[in-house]
Amino acid sequence: MTCTRHMVVGTAGHIDHGKSALVKALTGVDPDRLKEEQVRGITIDLGFAHLDLEGVQIGFVDVPGHERFVKNMLAGVGGIDCVLLVVAADESIMPQTREHFDICRLLGISSGIVVITKVDLVEPELVELVLEEIRETVRGSFLEQAEIIQVSSKTGAGIERLKQGLREIALSMPERPAERLLRLPVDRAFSMRGFGTVVTGTLTSGTLRRDDEVELIPGGFVAKVRGIQVHGRATDAAVAGQRTAVNLQGVDLSQVKRGMSLVAPRMFHASQLMDVRLDLLATSRPLKNFSKVRFHHGTSEVLARVALIGQPLLDPGKSTWAQLRLEAPAFCLHGDAFIVRQFSPATTIGGGRVLNPLAVKHKVTDRQALVLLRSLEGNDIAQKLPALIAMYPRQVIGLRELNAAIGLPEAELKSLCTSATAAGKLVMVPGLLPILSLPAVIEALKRETVSLVARFHQENPLLRGISREELRKRAYGGLPPEVFRFCLEKLSEQQQISIHEDMVALYGREVQLSTAGLQIKERIESLLRQAGWQPPSLSEIPAMLSEDPAEVRKICFWMLKEKILVRISEDLLYHRAALQEMKARIHARYHAGARFGVAEFKELFDLTRKYAIPLLEYLDREHFTQRQGNERILL
Repeated sequence: MTCTRHMVVGTAGHIDHGKSALVKALTGVDPDRLKEEQVRGITIDLGFAHLDLEGVQIGFVDVPGHERFVKNMLAGVGGIDCVLLVVAADESIMPQTREHFDICRLLGISSGIVVITKVDLVEPELVELVLEEIRETVRGSFLEQAEIIQVSSKTGAGIERLKQGLREIALSMPERPAERLLRLPVDRAFSMRGFGTVVTGTLTSGTLRRDDEVELIPGGFVAKVRGIQVHGRATDAAVAGQRTAVNLQGVDLSQVKRGMSLVAPRMFHASQLMDVRLDLLATSRPLKNFSKVRFHHGTSEVLARVALIGQPLLDPGKSTWAQLRLEAPAFCLHGDAFIVRQFSPATTIGGGRVLNPLAVKHKVTDRQALVLLRSLEGNDIAQKLPALIAMYPRQVIGLRELNAAIGLPEAELKSLCTSATAAGKLVMVPGLLPILSLPAVIEALKRETVSLVARFHQENPLLRGISREELRKRAYGGLPPEVFRFCLEKLSEQQQISIHEDMVALYGREVQLSTAGLQIKERIESLLRQAGWQPPSLSEIPAMLSEDPAEVRKICFWMLKEKILVRISEDLLYHRAALQEMKARIHARYHAGARFGVAEFKELFDLTRKYAIPLLEYLDREHFTQRQGNERILL
């Protein structure tokens, strides 16, 4: 029979309350895989089993109950859809029962069944007392309305009802997002002779296929999927919600460890700074600012400091915004749940949700950060996009870079951004990969651009405008070039600036010389006219006029920019009218295709070689003539 639904179920409860025996009774598989576990009768590490129930495939993660192995429990519970809270009839609620229950609540698990085990060992009256304590413990939680089933793993009592209850939950639960990007937190890694490196975990999103290229992060190791097994059976593909074993090619076992995630390649980044919403358990002690904790996320455990934002202390049972500063990189996405445990002794003290997994370090007194973090709560990702973008440096980010914090299919995120742009909440700068920013940021860049151009005009009244490259460096340093082009295009459309080749000027602005400047211009032109075909050099002109040499040079350069004067060589200038007359004389003397040499050219204009050679080279550059050997051909 083909299974159409997949659900991962985790056991939770105190040591020796019968979790592993319950899984074996349900599936026929002993999840205690380690010899030491079987000898001692307790689960030390994660155990796995599966069960097929009429169109539903259930994977079981049996987690340790002993307080020393809670970190192993956390590695398994992060990928589950439903919890079996196991309470032994002969002991009732115990310390690890409460800690496991707290962890499930903090991780946002929303479905489960409470299972009273070992009912064959006690009188019915004692079971009633256990029932009352369970109801008191789960009041107000996600298990308040959950079914409480009494079972005996030894006699089989209640097992069939438990199977039916699990099937009902699986059928009522929304399926995990198989269309989302691949994500598989690794909870085990080992090597098999003849196969190589194998990793296992719960496929939390996406689809994994044989021959896919994948990446392990943190670490950045890229590998190829050589083979896939789901519950011990070889398959060509695994989908979200399935317990999966993956044979990897191209990565050594020494490079892989629990806590890594198998993801789509070259998409995501690990980080050591995360902005979060933090909930402290009511049973915890007050948490001081910069306290050292154990951060648990998915299958990873990393030491971290908690920087509380806006307050020096977090009281038990309270929530706040914080920045977690990790000692080693971890891979998270926006909205991920996490657990924090006290550094020593290692007890669970709280948990929460990751708001910005790729944060930048900010002060704990940063009020703006607090405002933005408040905006990142809620379920509507489209509403949170502006706040996420606002938390990045310069508030400009590429679509793919933003998706490294969110993890949506690129087309879906682009659609959300397009809608937000249409609503005026975002600006999407077009490109091969769109760049996102906020309307206020783009408007500020445009205002700064106009201000810089205006200031340039004030400081350089004789120049047509500022060069594009200089403007980009001044106002857009560090920003993608697409943003610069986008702002210039918008300003040009709005007739605030004009773009002349590589120059940018205020719209409608024309260079106007002062009265003194006009007089200098006229004297320069008169000087060049009088000199005929052998004008003074650029360096000689200031000394030949009575005005301030600096002003004369400034007017000369302006005349060059305006193409009134033409630079023939490094220090030789001609008036454009003189060059036009020169071309007319040559055309009057020679027809197209005619040849003439340097001597003929010198004779025609009564020139020395000092002027003739630069002029002929200029005419060649202008494609007026073409040099062939020692002659020129008139084109």
